[in-house]
Amino acid sequence: MNDSKNAIDIFAGAGGLSLGFHMAGWQITTAIEIDKSAVSTYRENFPSTNVIRSDVRAIDFTQFQGIDLVVGSPPCQPFSVRNKHPNKQLSRANPKDLVPEFIRAVREIRPKAFLMETMPGLKSSKNFNYYQWIEQQFQALYYSVYVEVLEAAYYGIPQYRERLFFVGLATKNDFMFPLKSHGLGTSNPYISSGSALTDVPDYEPNSTKVSYANKPVIRPTPWTGTLVKGGGKPINFDAPSPTITATTGGYRTHIIDPEGVLLVYHRHLMNGGKPRSGTVEGVRRLTVRESARLQSFPDHFVFKGSKTSRYRQVGNAVPPRLAKAVGEAIHQAIFPSELSTTKDFQSYFDQLCDTLHLRL
Repeated sequence: MNDSKNAIDIFAGAGGLSLGFHMAGWQITTAIEIDKSAVSTYRENFPSTNVIRSDVRAIDFTQFQGIDLVVGSPPCQPFSVRNKHPNKQLSRANPKDLVPEFIRAVREIRPKAFLMETMPGLKSSKNFNYYQWIEQQFQALYYSVYVEVLEAAYYGIPQYRERLFFVGLATKNDFMFPLKSHGLGTSNPYISSGSALTDVPDYEPNSTKVSYANKPVIRPTPWTGTLVKGGGKPINFDAPSPTITATTGGYRTHIIDPEGVLLVYHRHLMNGGKPRSGTVEGVRRLTVRESARLQSFPDHFVFKGSKTSRYRQVGNAVPPRLAKAVGEAIHQAIFPSELSTTKDFQSYFDQLCDTLHLRL
């Protein structure tokens, strides 16, 4: 590969990371994903990218040597480590944890930089040994490693969503994670879920009913308690939405409450009223397209597969707008003499923001 700014996306999913990095000036030449529906989605939206449907454990990554950047969101289920020495093996294999495969990809490709996105709980005291093991594995490959938990709402995404990012540079260039652009300490307010959910096209209703919880959990606001069955929360239109998860689609799907039915019910409970039973009338669950809006996907981005699969693809994705911010920071670190976003990409992203009602 002789062209600069080439990237490979492994564990690519529907392509949230790819879209953001594409908008930041990167060319995603290859994507690897095992899920059939996610592969269909990726191919629909990135027709010029070589998409390989495969288990990454079957991939010889040396064929991609010369790529500038490796990105990916490997499934991560931490497990114990023998000790902190970087060359020691994990104490037991967990087939659901594929972080070691991402490390192998970096080892075999030796890119200028890498980005790995995963769950913020990896830095918790429970998982900290594994977190340190991962960091040491990258350092043993002679990468300068930078780690940060980023809140999506700080970067203009209408959703509260924390994710952990590992960035590695093979060069001695300095790297800084992008400064937040929205929220406290900035000149821009958070983007509200209400503004993002205006005029959503292709309305496809979610028929999953909303039922009152048998034993409601009452909190000071209706947004934080548990008023209905399942894990879905009513969305506060004046603030970013709760996190869109991969289990969205059924009873865990967040709730649109245009008439404030659950607000009235919350007040009823706070005043000592008895819990209700049955179906909540006048509310509904988020649609796939609304969920995608809250993830900052443009409306022209097509999701393929069953409705359950499409909800899962949306919930698993890295918000493209957040990926763009990180992609620009990496671009600037590797190619400091160039602007990280060309006029064409900036124009494209401005158009995306117009569509989403997310103009800065």
